[in-house]
Amino acid sequence: MATYQIEFGALGDTRPVPPLTIQTTDPDTLSRTVVEHARPHITPVLTTMGRPELADCLFRTNSDRTMGRFRWLDLASGKAAEFLPARITTTPERIQRKRTKGWHAPAGAKYVGRGTRWGNPWVIAQTRSGWAVNWAGQGASKPDWTANASSKHAAHVLAAGLFREFVALTVGYDVRARVELAGRDLMCWCPLVDADGQTVPCHADVLLELANPADAT
Repeated sequence: MATYQIEFGALGDTRPVPPLTIQTTDPDTLSRTVVEHARPHITPVLTTMGRPELADCLFRTNSDRTMGRFRWLDLASGKAAEFLPARITTTPERIQRKRTKGWHAPAGAKYVGRGTRWGNPWVIAQTRSGWAVNWAGQGASKPDWTANASSKHAAHVLAAGLFREFVALTVGYDVRARVELAGRDLMCWCPLVDADGQTVPCHADVLLELANPADAT
């Protein structure tokens, strides 16, 4: 779930709307929440400016979710107005890539699954006796062993942990991740939660940590 931190600009001679933090995956929920938050603060200002009707507005963001603006539209008269810009800082998230008809990747999202330089060389597989994690990477450092897991969830946990070890042993991997992946949503085929409602660990979570370190300035 993405976290949006929103700082609002000036309306007239004031900056009446306090900052807002929202967690959501739905753009419509984001828009409604911002408007509900801002309306009590902008209505008296707009009234003083002689434009109280503008309080019946929408909030729209640009494609990469870095800026937003309030928009008022009167369909009957064909009039419109945009006002009160807002700066948006988005905390990147992991997204499950899908083949569902009509599904589209969010703007700016980066696929990091197998077939890319960011794919996990450790893959999970179902066996006759349970689940296993196998090496599917390239190079002379190929391990000669297979890790067994008691469940599919445990296999995901193990594969993510082995990926963390892999990147720690790969010189320059963390630097490259910060340069190429910082600030971007990351996509993989792994589900976000399993049938039991448990969060499914994924190597993309490790990449998000590498690309967006908490102590970055």
